[in-house]
Amino acid sequence: MQTVLDLALGGISLGAIYALMAFALSMALATTHVLNVAHGLILVLGAAAATYLIQVRPVGILAALAVVIIGAALFGLAFESVFVRQFLGKSPEEILIGTILVTLGFGLAVETLLGYYWARWVHPTPSFTLSFPWPHLRLGWVTLSGTRLAILTLAILAIGAFHLFLTRTPLGKATRAVAQNYEGALILGLNPRLISLTVYIVGITATAISGVLLALAIPLDPYTGTRLTLVGLTVVVIGGVGSLPGALLGGVLLGVAEVLTAYTVGAIWSPVVSLLVFFAVLVVRPEGLFGRGSG
Repeated sequence: MQTVLDLALGGISLGAIYALMAFALSMALATTHVLNVAHGLILVLGAAAATYLIQVRPVGILAALAVVIIGAALFGLAFESVFVRQFLGKSPEEILIGTILVTLGFGLAVETLLGYYWARWVHPTPSFTLSFPWPHLRLGWVTLSGTRLAILTLAILAIGAFHLFLTRTPLGKATRAVAQNYEGALILGLNPRLISLTVYIVGITATAISGVLLALAIPLDPYTGTRLTLVGLTVVVIGGVGSLPGALLGGVLLGVAEVLTAYTVGAIWSPVVSLLVFFAVLVVRPEGLFGRGSG
């Protein structure tokens, strides 16, 4: 029973992180038709920044988190201005193909630079990981990992904040309107430029926070970004584009599947799960578990 609880808690906490970062990717795709292939790199950058500030410098945890959030928001502003704004007004097909090529090149260049300079200036073996001595929680005859509980709690709080932003603020409601019906939202007078800025500033900030949480769960390296992008796409495919409940379900399913795979056959096989689930859902139900069917 202890092992089952550990695996369940590990899978659910990992899945909550996946859900947070995947929903940011999903919202960007739904509102601007941009497929950011470098999305996983943003998680890695968030983890690298937190590792550098907390483990290498070091600075206080709250100060480091504030720097990561502010830096991610500025990065989101720059990313939208450089990679997204140029494609606004073009057809969805042109946006999709163009941004895949541009963000792929950007991601490969940045991860190479990150690996090179980290190895040269910080440590010869780049690894981004955080460790905090949270106490275990004892419930009768079982013990729950304090670290995993903390990760799950923080991820749920971040997802809740994302949900409140989308449902309770004017900008969030406008973002949802654009995601549901782009042409109709424009007819109503919504500003696509403002929506685009909002999506990328909020989404990239949430993704960088996901990277900090992921560094608490597993060690990352500069070249993990492509795999994490695939994870995000898998969650989007499972849950459907623009669906927060779908992202939560898809993230938890994938997180539990990866943890069980690592436990039963070895951690080296965990990345294969994302690929198998990705193609399986595309074949069986392309619109996603929460997507709208063609009928």
